This record gives sequence, structure tokens and C-alpha cells, in this order.
Amino acid sequence: MAGTTRLELPKRTPNYRFSFLPLADVMFQLLVFFMLSTNLTAYSILSIKTGAVASDAPAQATTDDGAAPDDSLAQPRVTAIWTLNTDGVTARGQRFGPDKLQALADVTAAQGTQHVLIVVRPKVRVQEVVNVLELLSARGIASVQIADGRV
Repeated sequence: MAGTTRLELPKRTPNYRFSFLPLADVMFQLLVFFMLSTNLTAYSILSIKTGAVASDAPAQATTDDGAAPDDSLAQPRVTAIWTLNTDGVTARGQRFGPDKLQALADVTAAQGTQHVLIVVRPKVRVQEVVNVLELLSARGIASVQIADGRV
């Protein structure tokens, strides 16, 4: 046994690699957490202040020096909400077809409404949105906001 020699194996140098698997696990868990913690009701925080009708409006207040206050501060903002569907517009719970949109715009402008929020539902063509915008612009309603109607 004295004649046996010991065979030396070459030393392996450790090869350290960066593994992306733990990073992917953490990113997936964060994604699931943020998806579950988000609020999916986008329009629940939409606050729209409406004013009284012209006949119910109180007398205009005056400041200390007798001048009338700025109208933008004294009068509440009246906003009409229109939901644009593929078959017409829904306003105040009533559905108006494409043939009744001019009458709806006339009544809206006659009531003194200067602001319109248009909620556009899916599958509505761009031309339908343009038609409603032109209709409102022709009636003198220039303040129009467009919201995405996907819930």
C-alpha cells in the first residue's frame, strides 16, 4: 500500500451567476398585489357640482363695496353629462337617437348649460364623436370634456 499514489483532482473555481428567478417571483407578487389593491371604479371619484335652474337661482350677491362678485366664483358650474352610445346619446336617463340630437343640444343650450361631459362607450366611431362636438359647438357650448366609458 505504500506504493499507491494519491490522485489529485483539479480544483474547481466557483462560478457564481446571477439568477433572475427570485427577481421574477418578486415582480409577479408585486404585480398581483397592485392589481388587487387598485380601485376599479374609475368614475366613483368624479365629482360634478351642478347648479340650480335659472328660475330657482338666488339673487346675486354683492361685495362690500357694492360691486358684483366674479361670475366664475358666484355661480356654480352647470355640467350636462351625455353618454354617447352607438345608437345615440343618453342624457338624464333618457335615450335620444341620432335624429333627436339637435333638439337635445338646443334644449341644453337654452337651459344655459355651458359645460358638457361626454362619456364615450366602446365601439363608438370617431365620426359620431365629431358629429356631437360640432353640434355642441354650433350651439355655443365650447367647454366639452370627453371621458372613456369602459368600466
